[in-house]
Amino acid sequence: MGQCIRHPMSWEELEEYQALTFLTRNEILCIHDTFCKLCPRGKYYKEATLTMDQISSLPALRVNPFRDRICRVFSHDDVFSFEDVLGMASVFSAQACPSLKIEYAFRIYADINENGFIDEEDLQCIIQRLLNTNNVGDNLLQNLTTHILGESDLDNDHMLSFSEFEHAMSKSPDFMNSFRIHSWEL
Repeated sequence: MGQCIRHPMSWEELEEYQALTFLTRNEILCIHDTFCKLCPRGKYYKEATLTMDQISSLPALRVNPFRDRICRVFSHDDVFSFEDVLGMASVFSAQACPSLKIEYAFRIYADINENGFIDEEDLQCIIQRLLNTNNVGDNLLQNLTTHILGESDLDNDHMLSFSEFEHAMSKSPDFMNSFRIHSWEL
Protein backbone atom coordinates (compact mmCIF):
# COMPACT_ATOMS: atom_id res chain seq x y z
CA MET A 1 0.00 0.00 0.00
CA GLY A 2 1.39 3.35 -0.95
CA GLN A 3 0.02 6.75 -0.56
CA CYS A 4 -1.13 9.12 -3.25
CA ILE A 5 0.23 12.59 -3.61
CA ARG A 6 -1.15 14.69 -0.78
CA HIS A 7 -3.03 17.07 -3.01
CA PRO A 8 -5.35 19.11 -0.88
CA MET A 9 -8.92 19.25 -2.05
CA SER A 10 -9.94 22.76 -3.04
CA TRP A 11 -12.96 24.43 -1.43
CA GLU A 12 -14.63 24.41 -4.83
CA GLU A 13 -14.14 20.64 -5.19
CA LEU A 14 -15.33 20.05 -1.64
CA GLU A 15 -18.46 22.16 -2.19
CA GLU A 16 -19.17 20.37 -5.48
CA TYR A 17 -18.84 16.95 -3.86
CA GLN A 18 -21.08 18.06 -1.02
CA ALA A 19 -23.72 19.35 -3.45
CA LEU A 20 -23.68 16.06 -5.39
CA THR A 21 -23.87 13.72 -2.38
CA PHE A 22 -25.62 13.30 0.95
CA LEU A 23 -22.27 13.68 2.73
CA THR A 24 -20.99 16.40 5.02
CA ARG A 25 -17.70 18.16 4.36
CA ASN A 26 -16.06 16.26 7.21
CA GLU A 27 -17.26 12.92 5.81
CA ILE A 28 -15.90 13.81 2.36
CA LEU A 29 -12.54 14.80 3.83
CA CYS A 30 -12.40 11.58 5.86
CA ILE A 31 -13.13 9.52 2.73
CA HIS A 32 -10.51 11.52 0.84
CA ASP A 33 -7.94 10.77 3.53
CA THR A 34 -8.76 7.05 3.52
CA PHE A 35 -8.71 6.90 -0.28
CA CYS A 36 -5.31 8.62 -0.39
CA LYS A 37 -3.87 6.17 2.15
CA LEU A 38 -4.89 3.29 -0.12
CA CYS A 39 -3.81 4.88 -3.41
CA PRO A 40 -0.78 3.68 -5.33
CA ARG A 41 2.32 5.70 -4.46
CA GLY A 42 2.69 8.91 -6.42
CA LYS A 43 -0.83 9.00 -7.87
CA TYR A 44 -3.08 12.05 -7.70
CA TYR A 45 -6.37 11.02 -6.04
CA LYS A 46 -8.51 12.08 -9.01
CA GLU A 47 -6.45 9.85 -11.32
CA ALA A 48 -6.01 6.90 -8.96
CA THR A 49 -8.20 3.83 -8.70
CA LEU A 50 -8.56 1.21 -6.01
CA THR A 51 -9.30 -2.47 -6.44
CA MET A 52 -12.33 -4.30 -5.09
CA ASP A 53 -10.01 -6.07 -2.64
CA GLN A 54 -8.77 -2.73 -1.29
CA ILE A 55 -12.30 -1.39 -0.84
CA SER A 56 -13.69 -4.60 0.64
CA SER A 57 -10.85 -4.63 3.17
CA LEU A 58 -12.09 -1.39 4.75
CA PRO A 59 -13.37 -2.08 8.28
CA ALA A 60 -16.83 -0.80 7.34
CA LEU A 61 -17.17 -3.48 4.64
CA ARG A 62 -14.89 -6.27 5.84
CA VAL A 63 -17.56 -7.83 8.08
CA ASN A 64 -20.49 -7.25 5.73
CA PRO A 65 -21.71 -10.54 4.22
CA PHE A 66 -22.67 -8.64 1.04
CA ARG A 67 -19.35 -6.80 0.55
CA ASP A 68 -18.77 -8.48 -2.83
CA ARG A 69 -22.21 -7.34 -4.04
CA ILE A 70 -21.69 -3.82 -2.68
CA CYS A 71 -18.35 -3.57 -4.46
CA ARG A 72 -19.76 -4.93 -7.71
CA VAL A 73 -22.64 -2.44 -7.74
CA PHE A 74 -20.50 0.64 -7.08
CA SER A 75 -17.34 -0.19 -9.04
CA HIS A 76 -16.66 0.36 -12.70
CA ASP A 77 -14.92 -2.63 -14.28
CA ASP A 78 -14.01 -3.84 -10.76
CA VAL A 79 -12.08 -0.67 -9.86
CA PHE A 80 -13.07 2.35 -7.81
CA SER A 81 -12.35 5.98 -8.52
CA PHE A 82 -12.61 8.52 -5.72
CA GLU A 83 -16.03 9.51 -7.09
CA ASP A 84 -17.17 5.86 -6.99
CA VAL A 85 -16.25 5.65 -3.31
CA LEU A 86 -18.08 8.93 -2.62
CA GLY A 87 -21.16 7.61 -4.43
CA MET A 88 -21.11 4.45 -2.35
CA ALA A 89 -20.65 6.39 0.89
CA SER A 90 -23.45 8.75 -0.09
CA VAL A 91 -25.97 5.93 -0.59
CA PHE A 92 -25.03 4.44 2.79
CA SER A 93 -25.20 7.86 4.49
CA ALA A 94 -27.78 8.50 7.17
CA GLN A 95 -28.94 11.49 5.10
CA ALA A 96 -29.65 9.56 1.87
CA CYS A 97 -33.30 9.46 0.88
CA PRO A 98 -35.27 6.24 1.37
CA SER A 99 -36.01 5.76 -2.35
CA LEU A 100 -32.30 5.81 -3.21
CA LYS A 101 -31.49 3.36 -0.41
CA ILE A 102 -34.26 1.01 -1.54
CA GLU A 103 -33.06 1.12 -5.14
CA TYR A 104 -29.53 0.18 -4.13
CA ALA A 105 -30.70 -2.37 -1.57
CA PHE A 106 -32.56 -4.17 -4.35
CA ARG A 107 -29.43 -4.22 -6.50
CA ILE A 108 -27.07 -5.21 -3.67
CA TYR A 109 -28.93 -7.44 -1.30
CA ALA A 110 -31.78 -8.75 -3.31
CA ASP A 111 -31.38 -9.45 -6.98
CA ILE A 112 -28.29 -11.65 -6.63
CA ASN A 113 -28.82 -13.62 -9.83
CA GLU A 114 -29.53 -10.32 -11.64
CA ASN A 115 -32.74 -11.43 -13.36
CA GLY A 116 -34.60 -8.30 -12.29
CA PHE A 117 -36.57 -10.04 -9.55
CA ILE A 118 -36.04 -11.50 -6.12
CA ASP A 119 -36.85 -15.15 -6.58
CA GLU A 120 -36.56 -18.12 -4.24
CA GLU A 121 -32.91 -18.65 -5.21
CA ASP A 122 -32.10 -15.03 -4.27
CA LEU A 123 -33.98 -15.29 -0.97
CA GLN A 124 -32.21 -18.50 0.00
CA CYS A 125 -28.82 -16.95 -0.77
CA ILE A 126 -29.72 -13.84 1.26
CA ILE A 127 -30.83 -15.94 4.24
CA GLN A 128 -27.64 -18.00 4.16
CA ARG A 129 -25.48 -14.87 3.95
CA LEU A 130 -27.34 -13.17 6.78
CA LEU A 131 -27.04 -16.25 8.96
CA ASN A 132 -23.40 -16.58 7.87
CA THR A 133 -23.74 -20.27 7.08
CA ASN A 134 -24.54 -22.66 4.27
CA ASN A 135 -25.76 -25.21 6.81
CA VAL A 136 -29.32 -23.96 7.13
CA GLY A 137 -31.66 -26.95 7.05
CA ASP A 138 -33.65 -27.31 3.85
CA ASN A 139 -36.96 -27.19 5.74
CA LEU A 140 -36.05 -24.02 7.61
CA LEU A 141 -34.72 -22.36 4.46
CA GLN A 142 -37.89 -23.23 2.55
CA ASN A 143 -40.13 -22.09 5.43
CA LEU A 144 -38.34 -18.74 5.67
CA THR A 145 -38.47 -18.25 1.91
CA THR A 146 -42.16 -19.13 1.79
CA HIS A 147 -42.90 -16.77 4.70
CA ILE A 148 -41.05 -13.85 3.10
CA LEU A 149 -42.77 -14.37 -0.24
CA GLY A 150 -46.13 -14.80 1.51
CA GLU A 151 -45.70 -11.43 3.21
CA SER A 152 -44.32 -9.49 0.23
CA ASP A 153 -45.31 -11.18 -3.05
CA LEU A 154 -48.43 -9.18 -3.87
CA ASP A 155 -49.13 -10.78 -7.26
CA ASN A 156 -48.38 -14.36 -6.12
CA ASP A 157 -45.84 -15.07 -8.88
CA HIS A 158 -43.30 -16.52 -6.38
CA MET A 159 -40.88 -13.62 -6.84
CA LEU A 160 -40.62 -10.00 -5.85
CA SER A 161 -40.50 -7.21 -8.38
CA PHE A 162 -38.79 -3.95 -7.50
CA SER A 163 -42.15 -2.38 -6.62
CA GLU A 164 -43.02 -5.28 -4.28
CA PHE A 165 -39.59 -5.01 -2.67
CA GLU A 166 -40.01 -1.24 -2.36
CA HIS A 167 -43.40 -1.73 -0.71
CA ALA A 168 -41.98 -4.26 1.77
CA MET A 169 -39.00 -2.03 2.65
CA SER A 170 -41.22 1.01 3.13
CA LYS A 171 -43.05 -0.94 5.84
CA SER A 172 -39.82 -1.94 7.59
CA PRO A 173 -39.09 0.49 10.42
CA ASP A 174 -35.44 -0.59 10.74
CA PHE A 175 -34.51 -0.43 7.07
CA MET A 176 -33.19 3.14 7.03
CA ASN A 177 -31.06 2.58 10.13
CA SER A 178 -29.70 -0.77 9.02
CA PHE A 179 -28.77 0.31 5.48
CA ARG A 180 -25.93 2.51 6.70
CA ILE A 181 -22.19 2.50 7.02
CA HIS A 182 -21.03 4.62 9.90
CA SER A 183 -17.34 5.12 9.21
CA TRP A 184 -15.09 5.04 6.14
CA GLU A 185 -11.85 5.24 8.10
CA LEU A 186 -9.12 2.64 7.96
